Amino acid sequence: MAVKKTYVSIGYASFGVLMGFSAFLVWNVAYGQPWTAAMGGLSGVLALWALITHVMYLQDYWRTWLKGLKFFFAMGAFFCLLAVIAFFTFLSIAIHNKESLSDPRSLYLSSVWSFMTLKWAFVLTLSAHRYRKEFADISILIVF
Repeated sequence: MAVKKTYVSIGYASFGVLMGFSAFLVWNVAYGQPWTAAMGGLSGVLALWALITHVMYLQDYWRTWLKGLKFFFAMGAFFCLLAVIAFFTFLSIAIHNKESLSDPRSLYLSSVWSFMTLKWAFVLTLSAHRYRKEFADISILIVF
């Protein structure tokens, strides 16, 4: 029996939630770097939203609530834009301050977690778009 693509996505999103929240805790507690912690936490939250999207797809919940997918699509697009802005901001500040790449308190790691946030926002947007497209086609057929 082949593994369904949705189950792989659920596993990947679960791993992303764990990594994002662990980055939030590590950079808040151990390193005291709030910007990296914030971007790691946001990455974890977006991975959690992607996980919720996939689980709700498996439970066939989106068929009755297409507005929720539209909301997740809008939030994913918003956080994509926010992550791109944060990525270039952190990168330019780190370059301007001549911070070390190996320092765990440098803003280079904040830009890395901004990129991870961009990745999860894109995954959320893409999965919400795909599921909405799939269920919108089905809902048109149900009306007739």
